Amino acid sequence: MFYSQWLLSKKGPLGTIWVAAHCHKRLKKQQVKETNISSSVEKIMRDEVPIVTYRILAYLLLGVVRVFSMKVEYLFHDCRNVLTKITEFSGSKKAKANMEAMCAPFHSITLPESFELEAFNLEVLEDVSGANVRPHEEILLEGID
Repeated sequence: MFYSQWLLSKKGPLGTIWVAAHCHKRLKKQQVKETNISSSVEKIMRDEVPIVTYRILAYLLLGVVRVFSMKVEYLFHDCRNVLTKITEFSGSKKAKANMEAMCAPFHSITLPESFELEAFNLEVLEDVSGANVRPHEEILLEGID
């Protein structure tokens, strides 16, 4: 044989990579998440794999790429879900804030049934003649002639 049965078996160190290379749709999300890509590549590159053909190496590298692609896809879906939840949360907060800002209290926009000016306290000061005039002594500075 050109490869080790144990190394590429489903429970071997490169089993998930081998399955991803040949039938990647059979992999479960948990298997993909548990696969460490950097350690798998090191196992392939450090010759822990006994002498194998280039075809086997190509399949192993294809498996690494497919696992990485699945990890990126899972990360993308998780990020998109978080983003939609954040926008829904912030959108609902803005809608509540906008509704509160748009609604005025009832008493501020309704007019009374009988409109009388005497009911309002307008605080109009009566005009007192000479109220703004001071005596000449208070205006002048002392010691200046």
